[in-house]
Amino acid sequence: MGLRNMMEFERKLDWFSDGDRPRPQHFDGLVTALQLQEGLGLHTLNATARQKFEVDGTRAPGAVLHCFLEGSTDARLDGQPMHLGRRAGEPVRLVLTSIEESQRFTRRSDVNEYVRKVSIQMSHDWLDMHELKLPGGISQRGNRRFDWLARSEDIADLERLATTPGFTAPVVRLQAEALSLGLVARCFEVCSERDEAGEGRSLTPREHRQLRRVEDLALAIGPLPSLQQLALEGGLSQSGLRRLIKTAHGRTPLEHVRHLRLVRVRAGLEAGALSVESAAEQSGYSSATNFATAFRRTFGLAPSQVKNQRKGLRVLD
Repeated sequence: MGLRNMMEFERKLDWFSDGDRPRPQHFDGLVTALQLQEGLGLHTLNATARQKFEVDGTRAPGAVLHCFLEGSTDARLDGQPMHLGRRAGEPVRLVLTSIEESQRFTRRSDVNEYVRKVSIQMSHDWLDMHELKLPGGISQRGNRRFDWLARSEDIADLERLATTPGFTAPVVRLQAEALSLGLVARCFEVCSERDEAGEGRSLTPREHRQLRRVEDLALAIGPLPSLQQLALEGGLSQSGLRRLIKTAHGRTPLEHVRHLRLVRVRAGLEAGALSVESAAEQSGYSSATNFATAFRRTFGLAPSQVKNQRKGLRVLD
């Protein structure tokens, strides 16, 4: 199955200024941006860059829910890198960012850069109308960032949005609105849970770098790293590591390492690239029975139920 090249925009949505709007010669694949409701917008990208492409514009106050299903990009807000993207083998993350005042937004795409992503834009008025409270952790200039691992239902909805070839038909548009609202609702459900548990503080750029190093080690093939090894990799004390993982994900370091590995091996099982035994070993479980129990507790399914399921991802020619 292939996606025809498609660009679909609406002038009333300010994802792109006229000067920054991608042109058909910039990408092969889908690039869409539309307004679902007053103050609620959807932007999808499922395309490969034909040539270098740069956006240099202004992001309006409000919140954006970002998800990179594949690929990454050099995006900056007020000159600071946004650290958005997904590297091969990493779990899918959702990232909520918000700003209180307009800021410069830049993004650069390189030739042959492939990205499949979904972004949902929410104005402050729309958030207020629906009584949705942003998570805590205001940083410089009122910027906030909150990120967490996507659930399986999130990924399924995001893939549907990212691979829909246009939203012109009324029924398709209504489905897109329903999927987007479901993602936003689950986003604020997670935010509320984390705020109640005191885990909603935004990470500093340094903490994001430390967390990335820790998670890179956690996902390395081999035995589960020790708490000492993880702390050393992140340049932290063991107590500092515990605080960082608790703040970012609400888990202990070992729980988080196991969760990361379970998410990774689930993808391998779905693609038919791993046996259940290999998945158990890569997850750090010596017993297939213990692995199956942990897998079912995390995903609500047994490993055998997801093995060889069609992954349903990249559909570009």
